[in-house]
Amino acid sequence: MLNRVKDFTSKPVADASKLRGGYYTPTEIARFVAAWVSATGARVLEPSCGDGSILRFLPSGSLNGRPQGVELVPEEALLASQYGAVVNDDFFHWMESDGGNWDGVAGNPPYIRFGNWDDQFRRGALDLMRREGLHPSRLTNAWVPFVVGATVSTKQAGRVGLVLPAELLQVGYAAELRRYIVERYSEVTLVTFRRLVFDGILQEVVLFLGTVGRGPARMRVVHAEDTRSLADLELEGPSAPALFHDEEKWTKYFLKPTQIKTLRDVRSSSDLRSLSSYADVQVGIVTGRNSFFTMTRTEAEDRGLLQHCVPLVARTSQLPGLRYSELDMKSQYEDDVRALLLRAPKELDGLDALETYVRHGEAQGVHQGYKCSIRSPWWTTPSFWVPDAFMYRQIHTHPRIVVNETAATATDTIHRVRLTAQVSSKSLAAAAFNSATFAFSEIQGRSYGGGIHELEPSEAAALLVVDPHLVPETLPESIDLKLRAGDLEGAVELADATLLVEGLGWSDRKVKTVRSAWLDLRARRAGRGRR
Repeated sequence: MLNRVKDFTSKPVADASKLRGGYYTPTEIARFVAAWVSATGARVLEPSCGDGSILRFLPSGSLNGRPQGVELVPEEALLASQYGAVVNDDFFHWMESDGGNWDGVAGNPPYIRFGNWDDQFRRGALDLMRREGLHPSRLTNAWVPFVVGATVSTKQAGRVGLVLPAELLQVGYAAELRRYIVERYSEVTLVTFRRLVFDGILQEVVLFLGTVGRGPARMRVVHAEDTRSLADLELEGPSAPALFHDEEKWTKYFLKPTQIKTLRDVRSSSDLRSLSSYADVQVGIVTGRNSFFTMTRTEAEDRGLLQHCVPLVARTSQLPGLRYSELDMKSQYEDDVRALLLRAPKELDGLDALETYVRHGEAQGVHQGYKCSIRSPWWTTPSFWVPDAFMYRQIHTHPRIVVNETAATATDTIHRVRLTAQVSSKSLAAAAFNSATFAFSEIQGRSYGGGIHELEPSEAAALLVVDPHLVPETLPESIDLKLRAGDLEGAVELADATLLVEGLGWSDRKVKTVRSAWLDLRARRAGRGRR
């Protein structure tokens, strides 16, 4: 029944340089970081020097008259040796006998996820973190212990200048590191870029410029347009004291003091409650290969698989309003959108069309992918259930809960919401649609280089929302109509006036401050583009 040959493509395999975190520093950044760190003294270390892009700008102030570098990869160490004294070793092993009391440390630590990190090198790094009172987990990336190692290796009042992923500001696994930095540094300046600065990489970076000393650190954020503007960048300016053991993400430092204070006051009040008070948020179905398990209605009919498919929401573009209706679903079918999910039985006997499709998938190696290979049989989709509502996982303008009025489920590009309290899904969807919830989503979640914002289930569950019992019966429908008409601004103004001003008694000024915080954070991430 296969009238068309389908290619079930998967993500490309990461190359060797990506697996070992080998992203090299642009010259302008290397020169800037080296100069800033070297201003405190000539004895400077580069703990992961790669091919020497930063090392070549460091002063010759070590005992042998050359800057000191450490590099794990032999070929890179050889290249870097033209710029300094380079030791071919694991930094965490080397520092046990040679690291310490440097005037400064400059570097671009490797970005290696836990699973791709060789255990023999990972062990020493995590041991260092534990000795420093931190608790690494399986989410810990290699750059995190490099920050700790750089801190330990630098003398009091010395400088640490590192090129770090913007995850430092926002991810949960770096929360302990943020507290550690606040305690171990007297001053921290974060240089951010309005444009991406690494060719071919959608990874936003920040320049971490810290002075080691007694905390809590004073924090400063400086914005640069791109790498070329670093030469004239002014680092002096007002700084804000970081709260000791601050649990908040550092994204807040992009806001004005009045905005930060207002959001903190809202968080500490009882006006809003976490989404988890009313609902459970879980990931959508992880298929293991969406190109195989999702299809359009035409494809399903051509292959004789329609009876083995269930309705599906796979993209936020399928959720135009505050509700997903049978009419919306029918429209997706007519537009030939991937709105069906294969839900095959375990036994294929007598199901010729389905068996043919499964064998076609095997011929293209679908069953060898990790998620499929650990299932038995591999062609069955796990964790199937129909949610009360959908929730955006990846966000362009604002987070949204969308009532599910159909029998559709979702893949892991969309979160699934299941009510746990005696509230209606319509009321909950409207209760989460307001400027305060939107502002906290920008701080709670994480953003990526292309301007996309993402909320993981735990982050989504922690979002602060209005009590659904305060939602007037007509409000969800009114918001839905405005969203479908493309009037986001009007929908937000209506929701804020109804929920925040009338429902909670907030002043217009307070609402305006909260909304400006959301819009400022959104504009910052959305404004970043490719170099």
